[in-house]
Amino acid sequence: MQQLQSCTQWGLPQGAIARLGKGGVGRIRYSPDGTQLAVTGPLGIWLYDTYTCSEVALLSTGQVHGTTSIPQSWGGITLVNHNWDDTVSLWDTHSGHRLIKPERHTDIYDVALSLDGTILVTGSSDKTIRFYDSQKGSLLSVAVGHTESITGLAFSHDGKILASGSGDNTIRLWDGRDGKHLSTLRGHEDEIWSLAFSPNGIILATRSTDQTLCLWDVTTGKKVETLATGLDKFGYIVFSVDGTLIASGCSDKTVRIWNADTFTEYLTLTGHRASVWTTAFSPDGRTIASYSSDTSIRFWDLKNGTEKGIITGHAGWLNSIAFSPDGSLLACGSTDNTPHLWDMPTYTVSTPFDNIPDSIYEIRFSPDGSTLAGACIDESIYLWDMNTKSSRAVLQGHTDTIRSLAFAPNSINLVSASDDNTIRIWDIDTTSELTVIQSDTHYVSMIAISPDGGTLASTTNGSIHIWNANTGHLITVLRGHEGNVRTLAFSPDNRLLASGGNDETIMIWDIKYYQHLLTLTVSSSVYSVAFSPNGHILASTGMDGNIRVWDPISGNQRAILNGHFEDAHFLSFSPDGKLLASCGDGIIFLWDFNSIGKIYS
Repeated sequence: MQQLQSCTQWGLPQGAIARLGKGGVGRIRYSPDGTQLAVTGPLGIWLYDTYTCSEVALLSTGQVHGTTSIPQSWGGITLVNHNWDDTVSLWDTHSGHRLIKPERHTDIYDVALSLDGTILVTGSSDKTIRFYDSQKGSLLSVAVGHTESITGLAFSHDGKILASGSGDNTIRLWDGRDGKHLSTLRGHEDEIWSLAFSPNGIILATRSTDQTLCLWDVTTGKKVETLATGLDKFGYIVFSVDGTLIASGCSDKTVRIWNADTFTEYLTLTGHRASVWTTAFSPDGRTIASYSSDTSIRFWDLKNGTEKGIITGHAGWLNSIAFSPDGSLLACGSTDNTPHLWDMPTYTVSTPFDNIPDSIYEIRFSPDGSTLAGACIDESIYLWDMNTKSSRAVLQGHTDTIRSLAFAPNSINLVSASDDNTIRIWDIDTTSELTVIQSDTHYVSMIAISPDGGTLASTTNGSIHIWNANTGHLITVLRGHEGNVRTLAFSPDNRLLASGGNDETIMIWDIKYYQHLLTLTVSSSVYSVAFSPNGHILASTGMDGNIRVWDPISGNQRAILNGHFEDAHFLSFSPDGKLLASCGDGIIFLWDFNSIGKIYS
């Protein structure tokens, strides 16, 4: 199938020129002939060639990107994806895309579709299960009985039974057509996380936060076996097509596979670098695919456990982004424990550095571009040499999570802020700690250094502390926000400071006189603000995922950029001001500021 353009350009919102990353993964599923793998996520449904591990299509927003039609290898099988706004997308080769808004059902935790594609069910925090006609979207029935949120759903292969798991520690079986209650299975001691029927519909496998995986005979309602104990909460359960194997991902970075007949462990697959969330058996029973928080989908040979192929780019959470000073690279820190470097001309990604022990909370380039710094959840700061692409040093001294980093203009001094209530200034050449600033009794969530290097701003609870960056002495405290202040940015001319927070406002401050100038009202919490290099534009983003473009002098809103499906939490302008990068929901968008003025004028 001909790919019409690079997948980084598939399904872009207006104003964006590229998308880096593909978003996290909900579930994965093989096509009936095994030639393709469907991967659900915030953008829609990705389809991959299982032989080449390359992208075939993206089914998103009612359109098919990358191919001229939905690939026929699915043979009329309907694919379902639960969207962020509680709509449900259904795709099939006969009728194309259908978007269903389940009537009166919000905060949906899980969805399931009968194998014949006629019945759609949703489970929600409202403790109910709703049955819908998947063709019309009309409500058929409401199943009531659970006393806590519905956390998992699964149809038997013949569609006659629906199983539901809940926070009330029970499994309920319902008639798959009319929602009539059939029976209740009891035995777990905590909420049910995942459910799966065997192909013959007799055995139901369940996984719970009580750390067990159990098998039940649905005809008798009795527990057949506790297949495993000591498991963590995460990892969906799947049966092989012939019903002989059961697999589940684990937080210890493995995929565990059991023999469903003998109840013994068949194989443990190792190779992922983080928790494994979901798995899928190929129709021929020779391969299993697995998705992990390390952003990869891996294919394994079920005969000997060797890795056969890998798909990358599906990050579940991106914490921070930063352009290199020359604009040629965009660095990203995420939950997969390694910095990612995106080449701007080609949009290709590399991971040249070794993994570190935990997630990278914030990432920063030194002004001269020679050093990349990453704040890690393990209370350390990791330094990488950008010339040799090797580890340079580890700075240790903080005793709690490090929230923010900022380089001084000299590229030697690095400032860090932490939940241990301190701000620390480091010399990265000697790796020594120069100054420790104690911040009252509250943790420091954000810091910023003025362009001239003389002033340091930090946020503590709802206030902004202004410090002399050379002496560490407190100059003044700016108050006005009514909630936690999440973000700070100095203007390039050293005159203004922008702050945003949970009170849904952005405040502009005069730094020379330490006076409040403007308050910009936003409809959701503000997570990030950034000035353009010439200072003429202030960009902001936050919980609603929208990026707002402001005139920082007049306070007028000039544009709203829509693209992120969930919250966006970090912004970075390229050094020439032509691009704005935004990250959230496992996706980075690059926005073209040359065209945005024309689009939104």
